[in-house]
Amino acid sequence: MPNPGEYKRYLLVASCMSIPPTLYFSRFGILGCLVIYLLSGFVVGSSFYLMSQITRRIRLRSFALQLILQSLSILTTLVVSTATVMVGSGAIIAGRSPFDPVLLAGMGRLLTPHQAAAGLAAGFTMSLAINFFFAIGRKLGPGVMWSWMTGKYYAPREEEMVVMFLDMKDSTTLAEGLGTIVFSQLVKDFFADLTGPLLKTGARVSHYIGDEAVITWSPSRGLKKGGCLNLVPEFRRVLESRSGHYQAAYGLVPEFKAGAHIGLVVATEVGEIKSEIVLHGDTLNTAARIQGLCGPEGEMFLVSGELAGRLPDSPVLVALGERQVKGREKGVDLYAVRT
Repeated sequence: MPNPGEYKRYLLVASCMSIPPTLYFSRFGILGCLVIYLLSGFVVGSSFYLMSQITRRIRLRSFALQLILQSLSILTTLVVSTATVMVGSGAIIAGRSPFDPVLLAGMGRLLTPHQAAAGLAAGFTMSLAINFFFAIGRKLGPGVMWSWMTGKYYAPREEEMVVMFLDMKDSTTLAEGLGTIVFSQLVKDFFADLTGPLLKTGARVSHYIGDEAVITWSPSRGLKKGGCLNLVPEFRRVLESRSGHYQAAYGLVPEFKAGAHIGLVVATEVGEIKSEIVLHGDTLNTAARIQGLCGPEGEMFLVSGELAGRLPDSPVLVALGERQVKGREKGVDLYAVRT
């Protein structure tokens, strides 16, 4: 699923990577350097983004094999995009066709075979290191590695967050009917398909509990344009588009229910042998209880009045009135989100 924010990040990284090679070709003057820089940033960034979308859909059992495959893909992308940039830039600067034999011969003289081999080796090593860093970051979740590196949550820290509990509907019945192994594969596919909507709406997964995901947003991401409301319809569309796969593999298309709330949450690192950034606070309890009311209320997605009051006016929000939830003396105003 295309992600404009992710595409922009790839363009930014490619633009930074383009600075050293641009300086190498300073012999072409300021205009030549500018052409090479802009073209390389766009071509390399776009190529890397396209390759990431393709390799992301290839899931191998071995993390190491997946890492090597993606690194080779990155190297191939880098070689092809670099060649495209060199020929394209040369054609623009020289005012010739990119297929001109004289131009191509001149481009070939810029790098000796020894330099090309050294460049390929260095490129593969660098792509392996960068890909490993991003792969670990992806395994941990967006922003988690950076938070650990900077010690952001070394001491308990209170923040306002939008918190959503999302779980598979009728999971106990499904587990009994499918069997533990097949049901576990269903859960794996289910959450893999949640990835696109998570990235598109700027969400983060705090943790998984069986067939349930605890999802968070910063207020700026969760409230802007109703970002936290968009995840549910986005996920539903993904599941519908993959209905053929689910029917063939499991004889059903999974459904889900979700509940969301906004409030203060305490985040902190816990554990020494296995460290994790955990969340505490009444906001999580309230979000979980709201999600638990989806069944009794006959709704797919419920949010609290506090959250609904801070979202842009939306016709999809339907007031249900106040409900009592466990763990809170005061009732919670409920809104159904019907999309």
